Amino acid sequence: MSRASFEALRKARGIFRDYVLDLYFPAHRLTRWQRLRCIPFLFFIEYLVYRVDAVAENTKRTDLDVDGNADYDKLVRYKKKFAALLHRMGAYNEAVAFELDMGEKYVRLENKATTRGSADHDEVLRLAELRPSDVRLLHGMTFALLGRPVDDKMLKLMWPVEVLADIGNDLLHYEDDVAAGQFNTYDAFVRLYGRAAPQRLRAEIARYEQLMHAELEKFPPDERTALTAVCAQRYRSSTERIPAPQLPGAAGRAEHERAP
Repeated sequence: MSRASFEALRKARGIFRDYVLDLYFPAHRLTRWQRLRCIPFLFFIEYLVYRVDAVAENTKRTDLDVDGNADYDKLVRYKKKFAALLHRMGAYNEAVAFELDMGEKYVRLENKATTRGSADHDEVLRLAELRPSDVRLLHGMTFALLGRPVDDKMLKLMWPVEVLADIGNDLLHYEDDVAAGQFNTYDAFVRLYGRAAPQRLRAEIARYEQLMHAELEKFPPDERTALTAVCAQRYRSSTERIPAPQLPGAAGRAEHERAP
């Protein structure tokens, strides 16, 4: 197995556990048979997503707004192949089609932020909102694989949970992402707001939690308690602590070193 294949497998395994096994399956109360019906297809697709992600990594210095360049054409071809594959697997529906489009939008917006070197507040949050398109794709596939209609109410509940989990992941990997030059939501807030970044991000976390609770109110009381616990488990621990911001210059480094 090549290093790229091994790395894609490792990442896919973690995402599959965190979202499919620990979030979507329990939220839908799937039986053991239903889970076994979905697992091979969902894991295979998440693995392919990480293999295709290598293409997106190679476009970070290429402006994808310029139609006709090789990377643009390659991404369009991959999207069409993904859709065709999902059709053949019986894992395609309107939710899947939507997330394929959102995945392309994410790649384009991230490309814009990295090639042009900046993103404003709304663009940063839009990136955090679009980045979970791969796990939302898995969620949408679940309905198709089980022959169920898409549950829009459940999709709307999971949307802020997925955003919160994505922000939490960036908080956990903040220092590593900064060192590697990877896009990170919190790092983008630090660039925009400096020392005020933790408070600004905390306000956004609270806003997404309010959205989640508003969606939870649409479920019957007997379901709400279990769903609340499942949702909170996905993001709560990773968003509780916001690291000290790494500010530019000597003053920023000194402040970071003094932080507990």
